[in-house]
Amino acid sequence: MRVKERVRRAFTRNLFLKGFSLFLALLVWYHVSRKGQEYLSVQVPVVLSHLPKKLELLSSVPQHVTITLSGPPGLSRRISPRSLTALVDGTLFSAGIRKVSLTPDMIAIPGGVQIKQISPESVFVHLESLLRKKVPIYPQFVGSVRGRLPVFHISFTPQFALVEGDAQTLKDLKRIRMTPIDLSQIATPGHQIISIPLAPPANARYRILSPESVQVRIDLGRGPRH
Repeated sequence: MRVKERVRRAFTRNLFLKGFSLFLALLVWYHVSRKGQEYLSVQVPVVLSHLPKKLELLSSVPQHVTITLSGPPGLSRRISPRSLTALVDGTLFSAGIRKVSLTPDMIAIPGGVQIKQISPESVFVHLESLLRKKVPIYPQFVGSVRGRLPVFHISFTPQFALVEGDAQTLKDLKRIRMTPIDLSQIATPGHQIISIPLAPPANARYRILSPESVQVRIDLGRGPRH
C-alpha cells in the first residue's frame, strides 16, 4: 500500500506547477513550429482556359479571389502576385451558369510554398453558345471632294460580313460600319480602289469571321460647268 501511495503522491504533488509547465512546453512547441514561416495574402484573377470554340464567357463572379500562402522567410520577395492565376479548365463545360470550386492545384506556385486558403472557394461562370450571322456592311464618309461639284459613284464588295457572337448580341446587331473614308483625299478624276480594313469596335461582344477588308471603288468625274 505504501508503494501505491507514494506513486499517487508523486503524480498529484505540485499539480498546478506541473500543469503550468505543460502549458509552457506547448507554447514553446507552438512558437517553434511557426518559426521560419511567413504568410502572404494576394489577389489573383480567375482565368478560364480550354473553352470549347462554340462557347463564350459572358461573366465570371467574382473575377478575382484572395489566396493565403505560407512559406520560408522571404516569401513576399519570391512571389510576384502578377504571375499567379487561378486557372480553370473549361474543356467539359457547356452553356449555362455553373458553380466552379477552386482548389490549390489550379494555382501554380513555387516549391516550398503552400496555399493555406482560397477565398471565396468557388466562382460562378456564365457561358453562352456562339452563333453566326450575316450582317450588311455600311460605308461611312467624312470630308468632301475638292474642286467643282463632282459626279461620283461608290461601290464596294463584299456587302455582307459573317460574324460570330452570343444570341442576344447578334439579335441586336443590325449592321457593321466601315472605317470612314476621307473624301477630301480624293481629287483625281477616274476610278480608285481602296482597301478598308473591317474590324469590330474595341468593346464589341462579337467577332468578324470574314471578310478582313472591304474593296471600295470610287468613280469620280467632273460636274457640268456653269
